[in-house]
Amino acid sequence: MRKLIFLVGVVLLFGVSASAQGVGDSRIDLFGGYTFDHTSPGIAVSSFNSNGGVGSVALNFTSWGSLVVEAGGIHATHIGGADVDATAMTYLAGPKISLFHRSPLSPFGEVLVGFAHTNPGFNQTATDHNNFALSPGVGLDWNASRHFGIRLAQVDYLWMRVPTQTNQVNWNNFRYSTGILFRF
Repeated sequence: MRKLIFLVGVVLLFGVSASAQGVGDSRIDLFGGYTFDHTSPGIAVSSFNSNGGVGSVALNFTSWGSLVVEAGGIHATHIGGADVDATAMTYLAGPKISLFHRSPLSPFGEVLVGFAHTNPGFNQTATDHNNFALSPGVGLDWNASRHFGIRLAQVDYLWMRVPTQTNQVNWNNFRYSTGILFRF
């Protein structure tokens, strides 16, 4: 265990020192914004929409490569014609590749992995659950200045493995996010 911790520390140390050699790029990107989510459960419940928010921190190791940590939450009040109090929180991390990082428009792609925490209203069971989540996606940032930008669009496929009253099913989600960026 000590060797693993030592190895992770060495990798992070060299990664940070390599990123410090970049020319004028931001080291950290902070994003916060609105999220629209369209969920298609893999069960007899009809598709539904939910709204929420998302925030992320990207540690930029190069002008094109970043490590992203993201947390988001969505809430729905109607599922399958019934009034519910349904909430899901996602906690994800993974790599992000940005193209044309210094230009006014910067497209990116990312693959985030983590878990989703759902309450009983969301998965229609009696208890809260933590479920595996995977979210590949693409987006487009408008860089208004060196330290400020607007995420015009981030479009993700969010796959979650959700327990139901009888078994586990795959929930397929389309997620659209937009918001503001601060760069340091």
